[in-house]
Amino acid sequence: MRLIKMAGGLGNQMFIYAMYLSMHKRFGESVRIDISDILHLHPHNGYELHDVFCLPPCEFRANRLLKKVLEGTLFRIILERHQHGSMKAYREPIYWPWIYYKGFYQNERYFADVEQEVRQAFTFSAKKANHQSRLLMERLQADPYAVSIHVRRGDYVSPQYWQNMGQYTSKIYFLSAIERMRALVPQAHFYVFSDDLLWVRQNLPLSDATFVDWNMGKDSWQDMMLMSACHHHIISNSTFSWWGAWLNPRTDKVVLAPQQWDSSHMASEIVPPSWITINNLP
Repeated sequence: MRLIKMAGGLGNQMFIYAMYLSMHKRFGESVRIDISDILHLHPHNGYELHDVFCLPPCEFRANRLLKKVLEGTLFRIILERHQHGSMKAYREPIYWPWIYYKGFYQNERYFADVEQEVRQAFTFSAKKANHQSRLLMERLQADPYAVSIHVRRGDYVSPQYWQNMGQYTSKIYFLSAIERMRALVPQAHFYVFSDDLLWVRQNLPLSDATFVDWNMGKDSWQDMMLMSACHHHIISNSTFSWWGAWLNPRTDKVVLAPQQWDSSHMASEIVPPSWITINNLP
């Protein structure tokens, strides 16, 4: 049995599921996603994958105490951070019957071999969306100059977060990214997605932009759906906006990302090489 620990918000859940698809292709039905912990911890909006996408069952769950005992006694633990970029632990057979994988796998190289399967799995159903989102979806699909800009603040500006991870999507970054996008796409019309729209209105030169302000709580996934329908993107150092840009299949898209992703990672370790990184250090 190979278990992959599920964790994090929707963006991280999608990376883990994409990794699962790649490993399932190699190792078959022995691979399962462990949701024992996430069902109790409820990060962000909880375990959302099956609420957002139409996915086949692939989960394992157990009593948390029992799982903890099994994890500590039977399973060999494979930590992503200990692999130092090597894919060997995920590609080659390990001669032990119980293996437990922990990590977030925030790079498309973890699922490059199943890219089309990932895109198919993460197909949004507009029928699940609210009326406002459906109307905007139609407008975005017809607008060749639609640019999504995702400004994540919320927990990112809390001392608990930035003391550990750093604060790398500052006003300076967004000003530079907007200027660069306008140079590359002169007729750009910006569609703003943010958990702090007041800050955006007060700090960024986007007076003629469209502010998407109706998707909250369990409807938050619709922002990702709408971002993916835009032609170009300015993203935060956020897996949510990473997927919003990546799921856009257009080959001529322009994606701008912060050069420093967090205190431990450069964007080059996380975003596709075709995306343009913008200096976001003071």
